[in-house]
Amino acid sequence: QLKLLVIEIGIGVFMTKKITEEEYQKIVDCFDELKEKYNMGLMNPNLLIQMQDELFGELDFIDEWKEIFAIANPTTRDCAHDQFVEKEKNYIWKYKKTDEDGDTWYLEKDSGLIVPGFHSKTFDSFTEKEVIEAGYNPDMYDRKEVE
Repeated sequence: QLKLLVIEIGIGVFMTKKITEEEYQKIVDCFDELKEKYNMGLMNPNLLIQMQDELFGELDFIDEWKEIFAIANPTTRDCAHDQFVEKEKNYIWKYKKTDEDGDTWYLEKDSGLIVPGFHSKTFDSFTEKEVIEAGYNPDMYDRKEVE
């Protein structure tokens, strides 16, 4: 019954701002570190105080404690992720300039890497984060959102 109460408290609220994947990971890491370092479980009365001290200044939604607690709780974490974390959008990335032959280049996946190439019958789509991690500047590309 306690688990159900925590789920209702943590998940049944409305947030005005979605949490980014990075913010979500900070909350998870903070709780997991406190749990490991101090053997501090969910029922420890000092948990929220300690998490607030650890996360203050790093998150701009620090007053959303029901959501933070739902993410910290391993039992409700997946459901909280689905409800509170902003979904990354996928885009088709077309280079803004053409080459000397007037050809247009797109980012595509080849052997597991994101590389420039001519489009084929299908277009590969990537999140902005994936494009940056692959070493490309998103500002150099026009992008079209895909589902």
